[in-house]
Amino acid sequence: MLSDINLDRIKSDKNISDLFVNASFSSLAINCNILKGSFFSDAFYYFPISNNNQTFSSLYLREFNNLSHFYTEKFFENFNEKKHSLKSFKDIYILGSNSGNNYYSNLLHFLPRIFFNKQTNVKIAIHRNSSNKYREFLRAILNSLKIEFNFIYLDDDFFYFQNSEFPQFMSINDSIKILKNFFSPKANPENSKKIYVTREDSNYRRIINEGDIITLLREKGYRVINPQLYEIEEQIEIFSNAEKIISPYGSNLANIIFCKPGTEIVEISPPFTDKEKVFDERYSNLSMLNKLKYNKIVADTIDVEKHSELAKKYIHPNILSNSNYYKNLILKIKDLKDII
Repeated sequence: MLSDINLDRIKSDKNISDLFVNASFSSLAINCNILKGSFFSDAFYYFPISNNNQTFSSLYLREFNNLSHFYTEKFFENFNEKKHSLKSFKDIYILGSNSGNNYYSNLLHFLPRIFFNKQTNVKIAIHRNSSNKYREFLRAILNSLKIEFNFIYLDDDFFYFQNSEFPQFMSINDSIKILKNFFSPKANPENSKKIYVTREDSNYRRIINEGDIITLLREKGYRVINPQLYEIEEQIEIFSNAEKIISPYGSNLANIIFCKPGTEIVEISPPFTDKEKVFDERYSNLSMLNKLKYNKIVADTIDVEKHSELAKKYIHPNILSNSNYYKNLILKIKDLKDII
């Protein structure tokens, strides 16, 4: 069976601590433990397993992952049976990216860890599903850091990495500090102060009666923004210059971390269950950490007729059918008028 080594033991046991190197973010008092050497990992949870069957959940547990299946007999038997035939990579920096190309996860879970790389020429592993937009964003960051690099694309599988580096996942608070320290978007008077973020191209959490919503908001001076039409750096600039933002629940709201303190955020959300608390509080927590004025409108939901192939690949059918997270929204005009 796999054993889980907690942070205290990592620090106190020299044999284990020698598996890690420590890196710091140059202008902030933030440290990152980096697993260095040879190890196994998948490209979904990005949960490393040492050659001695050791794991380190205190460093590699992300916000909403459940890692319990790694510690079952069934997993261990399957892992032992296949581990000697896994595809192998050498000299890799495992940055990773969300297998479903979720922008929130890419921005706040994966991206900040690139700043702890100390190599000037590096092979960086990301998921093959990452969008061209995200790859270009990452390229721009690496170029600005004067780092020569190649991307290595991971598929949905387990791999064996040799002489490689795997930085831990940071807390959301530390991730925000790192990103805001690196990105300092300038004030641009041409950017709208009031924006509405549409999800018209999304498969779920689209607002079905959005035409009526947009008519009302335009009368109030709002500009409609479709993030799919903007590069990530452009999105950061738009959000950083806004004073009022209205948006359906979605990963592009991660950009509110770049907003000025006091910016008003109105999230249009589906009703979440108690089991979905991590989703329910996601953007209210980001607002609190960034000193933003947060409000929420809970909308009615309607089933999605046809889910995307990507959603069907990674999400259990029962969750797709039953969770309001994967439904579309109908917003009462009165509820919006009451808050704007």
